[in-house]
Amino acid sequence: MTNIILLKNPTTPTDPYLTKFSSIYTPHFIPLLTHTHKHKSKTLAYLTSLTFLSIPIFIITSQRAVEMFNECISELSDEIREIIFSKTAYTVGPATCEILKRSGFRDVRGGEDAGNGSKLVDFIINDNQPINGNGGCVVGKDTRMVFLTGEIRKDIIPRKLIGLGYNLEEFVIYKTEKRDDIIENFNSVVNDVVRCDDDCCWVIFFSPQGTEVIVDYLRNRKDGKKWKIGVIGPTTEEYLIDCDLKPHVIASKPTPDSLFDCIYNYDRV
Repeated sequence: MTNIILLKNPTTPTDPYLTKFSSIYTPHFIPLLTHTHKHKSKTLAYLTSLTFLSIPIFIITSQRAVEMFNECISELSDEIREIIFSKTAYTVGPATCEILKRSGFRDVRGGEDAGNGSKLVDFIINDNQPINGNGGCVVGKDTRMVFLTGEIRKDIIPRKLIGLGYNLEEFVIYKTEKRDDIIENFNSVVNDVVRCDDDCCWVIFFSPQGTEVIVDYLRNRKDGKKWKIGVIGPTTEEYLIDCDLKPHVIASKPTPDSLFDCIYNYDRV
């Protein structure tokens, strides 16, 4: 089977990309980043504060943010957890939406209908469903919202919402750092792939972060392999083009199904 290198940390307990691709491809994960709590004690204090408990809406767009959020929630009292689970959550993409629902959140919006931050903002301002804890009203400019995010994030959501006059605050819940073993892990996987009989291999970029050594390798490759490049969205596509690497496929949505479909269809041509 054709090898496919996924430049991401595998999601636990089951990664949806592994599930989707394993039937006809041989997936390899190369973790590029480590995600840890920014200040766990401060996050716990914030989650139990009147400030947060009185906010009816939170926005969370990263699976890593959800993981850190869930770790903190698990340490709270049943009473506090119930208040948090009753809040309205807005998120990007079906995967993060599903994780939130499995975690216990009952009112999760966006998801499949909001594939990126810009679309999520449009979804929020056009949402006509009442918000729990907001007096039965829909989202308005005075409705308090908090964006639970990482140290490194795109500013599309706060820039658009605050620019439109919405009452949004931010709380940094996790930090991201490059792993020290990227080169070692990449070389190990490449050595295995190069030894395979298959003359081509896919490498999939999910984000620009931590990919410098992989970009350098692909620009100067001399291993005899035909490397095909896929990306999860337009931001990463622009990054690679700026690095003189043109992706072969771009997923129409940041989902395993969309990525699989565009790769599979490309390989069939």
